[in-house]
Amino acid sequence: MQYIIIVKDVRLKQDDFITSQSGANITFNRLAWDSGHRPESIQAGSDLRFHSLASDVTALHSHDFAEFFLIIDGKVRHIVNGEIQELQTGTLTFIRPNDTHGFEKLDNSTCEMINVAFNLEFLLDLSAYLGNDYFLRRYTGPVLPPVFKISIAETEELTLRLIRMNTLQKTAIDLARLKVKIMLAEIFTRFFLEMPPVDAERPLWFDKLCSEMIRKQNLIGGLPTMLKLAACTQQHLCKCFRKYLNVSPTEFINEQKIRLAAKLIIETDTKILAVALELGFKSISRFYNLFRKYYGVSPARLRQMSRQKVIPI
Repeated sequence: MQYIIIVKDVRLKQDDFITSQSGANITFNRLAWDSGHRPESIQAGSDLRFHSLASDVTALHSHDFAEFFLIIDGKVRHIVNGEIQELQTGTLTFIRPNDTHGFEKLDNSTCEMINVAFNLEFLLDLSAYLGNDYFLRRYTGPVLPPVFKISIAETEELTLRLIRMNTLQKTAIDLARLKVKIMLAEIFTRFFLEMPPVDAERPLWFDKLCSEMIRKQNLIGGLPTMLKLAACTQQHLCKCFRKYLNVSPTEFINEQKIRLAAKLIIETDTKILAVALELGFKSISRFYNLFRKYYGVSPARLRQMSRQKVIPI
């Protein structure tokens, strides 16, 4: 999320932050607080940044484009329009043009988030298509940016969807632009047009299962471990994953493994082969193919990029 930069009186411009022809910029960020060292950012490619912050708070800033961000791990204090919001895993926050905000350390916790900056014109097009600006009034009306809490399973689902979309931006711009518009239409009609959904269709056991399967030891166990935790037949499990996440159980497990592999590759010096074996990949070629599918680069290239330091200005 390129707006996490330690500067003063920042006004971010759309042309500087939304360079993709898809009309959106999707970035993944990890904030860590370390008062004993100089602030720095590590740029791991165009869409992944790691920030080590010397101050307990980032500078306030605003921008002339729209965005939303999702906390995918940890927690952080959000300072916005003179007020404070405490955000935790699963918090989806919408930022409007001219909102002034920044972030502050909360309980010494690191924070991982996804940010989606997009052209405001997309919302105007949606309003014109619907023939109604009701959702725009609900979006822009409140003094504080709208905040919603979604389940762990929904957080994972949206995260994986954005990872795929980010990869698509590098390979098929026209399709990526269409998918960005579809995603924004779904999100804004859900949170600003429809009544807050009652998550009755998704069983509690399914949410709990997805949460349990994120754990490293369960990922290594793979599908057999998932079946034990689910306490249902494999056929029923497959139907549930298709119905609620539109992936198979194996695809869900592989996506989670690759995400954890990327984290280990960036944050440790463990050999890439050892990472693959540690996570239960018996075929190294399959590991590399899956990694390129989700991140667009090889594991070695991701590690190389993560070592390139970019000092915030």
